[in-house]
Amino acid sequence: MSQKFVQKLSPEKKKIRELKYQLYTHGNTIDNTWASLIIDRNEGKTFLCGDEKFEEKNRIHLVAIIEGLNWIYNQVEQKYRKYIVVTLYCDNVYCVNILKEWLQIWIDTETLESKPNCDLLKTLHEIINKMKIVPKWTTKTQNEYSWMVTKKASEIQEI
Repeated sequence: MSQKFVQKLSPEKKKIRELKYQLYTHGNTIDNTWASLIIDRNEGKTFLCGDEKFEEKNRIHLVAIIEGLNWIYNQVEQKYRKYIVVTLYCDNVYCVNILKEWLQIWIDTETLESKPNCDLLKTLHEIINKMKIVPKWTTKTQNEYSWMVTKKASEIQEI
């Protein structure tokens, strides 16, 4: 992109262009630990992590996604939040499918209450209506960021 074009952008447009994030998430179902890696447009990296005691294995993945999205949302000035675009990479196919299509189907057909983790699914629905999410499935070893977030989730139990 030419320097002249960027200089002609208004401060508002420049700010909007900066609101693109990558979010890598991993839930370690063996140790019930999770990690989220947030990468902003300038390659700045932020790790979030935690451990939870859950019975249902997909719940830990949902927590990693929700925590990452909430962190991004809360970092942006309120008037710009509607411009947030997050490319979310997750190694859990169930969670990717929830974000791509299932959640909206469950809301439309009023069957959300019957689904496991409906409390987290409701929270997730609220968050994804506030920003644009592009979910993508990844493997733990697909790239360095997927590997980093997987490793971070595993290290939590060791601390």
